[in-house]
Amino acid sequence: MTAESITKLEHPIDVMPLMHKAFRALSDRTEAMAAKASTIEDVAELDEAFGFWVKQIIHHAAVEDEAMTARLQNSGPVRDNETEHVELSEKAGDLRKFIALGNAAGLEESVREAAFTLDEEHHKELEGRFHEVEEALKEVLGENKVTVRTIRHIHSRLIGVRILELDHFENEEAFVCPLVRDEIDEAGQLYLVRRLLIDDTSEDPRWVIDWVHSELDPAEQTQLEDLEARFQSAVAQPA
Repeated sequence: MTAESITKLEHPIDVMPLMHKAFRALSDRTEAMAAKASTIEDVAELDEAFGFWVKQIIHHAAVEDEAMTARLQNSGPVRDNETEHVELSEKAGDLRKFIALGNAAGLEESVREAAFTLDEEHHKELEGRFHEVEEALKEVLGENKVTVRTIRHIHSRLIGVRILELDHFENEEAFVCPLVRDEIDEAGQLYLVRRLLIDDTSEDPRWVIDWVHSELDPAEQTQLEDLEARFQSAVAQPA
């Protein structure tokens, strides 16, 4: 394996698994904090960590919806005769079951639409699950007391969020990222990953990329640094 293959991502969208690794590290720590919490100070610390997790996932999902899935969905017509397959996927909530139900003819477009549908559903459901945990934390902090029951309640809800988050990452890496590689050119991918990693609306635009970098091992940090150099030297927005 050459040094270039180690330090450089072949496609800009290949940074997505690195971002997902950072999310998993953050959610692992947050869940561990919930499992060990026993005092109001522990819950306050958990509330802060969870708030950062929410901030990250909301930014990530908003950029994906605007700059990635919406763009791909609009790149071709949706076949009317695939509607039933998409509805089956929505009801099942499982893309693999959907694929097993499809026939070979026209399956690719069905999988495509189902992947986007599932991606959007995950974003909406994650938002709802995060709100539930936020409300539970707020309730405990408001009462200024901690019981085993309330901690168990918060912990179980956090586990639900983590499971949904992992399902979302799996769907994205298996089905959405390959479409990005095939249908968005390098300039477009560089624009997309810059939007994901650099938040121009924030007083600290680097708050996402610096956090992701901190969660990676040295080889992965080098890949991220190389990618940043690529998108910072690219045009601001693809034509």
